[in-house]
Amino acid sequence: MSDGRSVSGQLKKFVFRGKSSSNGDTRGEYLEIVIPELLTAGYSFYTWPSAPLLAWYLWTQRRHLRGLRVLELGCGTGLPGILAAKCGARVTLTDSVALPRSLRHLSACCEANGLVVNRDVKILGLAWGLFLSEVHALRPVDLILASDCFYEPSQFEEVLSTVAYLLDGTDARFLCSYQERSADWSIEALLKKWGLKGALLDLDSLSESSGVDYRALSKVMASTARAARLYVGNLSWTVGHRQLKEYFSQFGPVQNARVVFDRSTGLSKGYGFIEFANSSAAADATNKQVHTLEGLNLIVQVQNS
Repeated sequence: MSDGRSVSGQLKKFVFRGKSSSNGDTRGEYLEIVIPELLTAGYSFYTWPSAPLLAWYLWTQRRHLRGLRVLELGCGTGLPGILAAKCGARVTLTDSVALPRSLRHLSACCEANGLVVNRDVKILGLAWGLFLSEVHALRPVDLILASDCFYEPSQFEEVLSTVAYLLDGTDARFLCSYQERSADWSIEALLKKWGLKGALLDLDSLSESSGVDYRALSKVMASTARAARLYVGNLSWTVGHRQLKEYFSQFGPVQNARVVFDRSTGLSKGYGFIEFANSSAAADATNKQVHTLEGLNLIVQVQNS
């Protein structure tokens, strides 16, 4: 992640609605969470696509959150954890210990929702995969949350080893949401290595019972993601994922950079894809008339499908 310095931003509002029954009476419930985002800063200053989905799921389970000890990993703007705290959970929000500005911004996100740090929520810098005293002090927990933490394969084991350590010897559960960025990525082998088992949640049945249409939310997320995803053609065969990401990071936070390689030869096919954290960064990239990388002029277009 990047501890960005730009202050251009916006205030994003998330509204959660539902119904509850008590003594035969049905009443509506409503929760509004506002997140101040810095659109041209680093990843942790923007609400990634899977966070609203995880927050929505927590909202459907709000009756069970009160009093639970909840820990969110790599929380960025902290939307799921903030919602859990507003529903009565005892929440600790964590992000990279190497990004102090991100942790300060996380504190601002809490304050924007009436949560006082060290009273209503705790905030802690954490290093995945390092079992220091700070990690041990987080135990015991009842629920561990993570949204969009599986975005970089080199960090998959660091995330899961931390989760396994925190879950060991407890009845706690790990609940995560993620955006599939490559069909070649998998955590199955790592789950086995660290003694973990995973299962997919049936969102269709949850949506029916909660009265919340998660498909509508998913469509909004998908539309936003498409607007922030670019096709990049005419790449030099020497350009890899890292070089592609480094080049396009000048326009804003890049969630994913992928060069497509031929599986039989291992050589680049000459094109790839960039996924920005927000559509404004993608617009800045497409508005630039000429992109040159490794001596070649790139073809940059919004990905339509």
